[in-house]
Amino acid sequence: MNRTRTIRGVVWIRLVAGVALIGLLCTANARAEDPDPATTTTTTRRHHHHHVVTTTTTTTTEGPNEEQRLNALSGQVGNLQKQQDDTTSEVKKIEAAMVVAPPAANVAPVTIGQHVGQDETNIAAIQKNLTDNLGISVHALVDAGYEHNFNQPTANVNVFRAWDEDGFQLTQGNLHIERDGTVGFVTDINVGQVANSISGVTHYSNVVPVGGQWIDATQYYLTYTAPLGSGVSLEAGRFVTLLGAEIIPVYNNQNFNESRGLLFNLGEPLTHTGVRASYTFNDYVSATAGLNNGWDDPAANSNAGPNYEGELTLNNKDKSLSLVINGIWGPNAVPGPNGKQVSNSNLGAIDPIGTWKPSFVPNLTLQAEYLYASQEGPVINGHSASWQGAAGYVVYDFNPALESATRAEFFDDMDGARTDGEAQTLWEITQTISYKIPEVTGLIARLEYRHDNSSQNAFTNNNFINPVTGAQHLWHGQDTLAANFIYAF
Repeated sequence: MNRTRTIRGVVWIRLVAGVALIGLLCTANARAEDPDPATTTTTTRRHHHHHVVTTTTTTTTEGPNEEQRLNALSGQVGNLQKQQDDTTSEVKKIEAAMVVAPPAANVAPVTIGQHVGQDETNIAAIQKNLTDNLGISVHALVDAGYEHNFNQPTANVNVFRAWDEDGFQLTQGNLHIERDGTVGFVTDINVGQVANSISGVTHYSNVVPVGGQWIDATQYYLTYTAPLGSGVSLEAGRFVTLLGAEIIPVYNNQNFNESRGLLFNLGEPLTHTGVRASYTFNDYVSATAGLNNGWDDPAANSNAGPNYEGELTLNNKDKSLSLVINGIWGPNAVPGPNGKQVSNSNLGAIDPIGTWKPSFVPNLTLQAEYLYASQEGPVINGHSASWQGAAGYVVYDFNPALESATRAEFFDDMDGARTDGEAQTLWEITQTISYKIPEVTGLIARLEYRHDNSSQNAFTNNNFINPVTGAQHLWHGQDTLAANFIYAF
């Protein structure tokens, strides 16, 4: 693309030079047609011991005849026109080579652009065939990359980070299948590190929890639109939580940052099993309400009743300003005496999220989230627990392809219920640069730096082990640098 701009710049320079030459020749012509010869007077002043000597010289100049000037001008214009035609032809060839398009029919792809174009055409044909014949939409997302933790932690584990680890990794592979209509369904199947983390928390893959698995059916629920008012959207099955500014990514909905924040990892549920109803009252107000089995674990169906969830969304006409208030409350099973589960422990959370896109700064998005949650005992050390946190996002799009996202947050685990039993306050700051590759639709490259810190020595380092006790030296913080590619269609 830089070469194309350079070539076009050369064309403009030549045209400007041609116009300047024409103007110069016309000026010379006007002077030649003047009946009086031009007279030039040169005055030389020499200063030497206060004596001044003045010399005057008069020169008369005659220009070429009119026919010679016209012939020279005609030749220059012809040369400029030929150079412009040659340059335009070269620019067209370069632009044609840059276009990502499939090859002609019955012609094998040769360039990388042709291979990419053919793959996109094949995928689009499959999607159209499924949509036309079955009413089904199929999409996918792949997120892979490399991350380096400067602490070199044990077993490559980034402490308090569930969605990424040190080294090369398949962060997420997602297959999204849905059917729209009066009656439909949604299915999201995840593989990779994201699936491992989700299944390790929710245990949906096994009746008896055995830890993380590398495949997880994150969502599978039925949908029905009841003909009431503008239409009541009903869902029944397993779905992701309403809480949180960040989400489990799918092909058309991704987070600003590559890694998940502290609130998402430590403070909020991931999924629920139950029923939901959503209704849009007008352009400014919508609401969702539901009943479910509680936070994450569907096997905990011995609760003393369902959990109640709700969401209220308020926004202005153009959606540049919005406030989303999420909440959940209900009994959840917790370990009791002798390891027995007790189901009368009420767990609740409130989670308002505000978003502002100021009109006086185009392409800027500001977002803030606050979370407060508490759970009745015995949760930790025989008593109840509570935690809270806040997160802020500053996102700026320099152009449609380049985006900067800065996240800052803190998480206060006042009783240690969410951070391995040790009361502590965590904070982190993350800077992410995302670039949409222009030659391939749906391909994003990301570079991210993140620093985590704790009020306690909570982060492991593989290089420091006490030679007497064999215990690892723990640090207050950790720094990571990640590079990822995301492809979605």
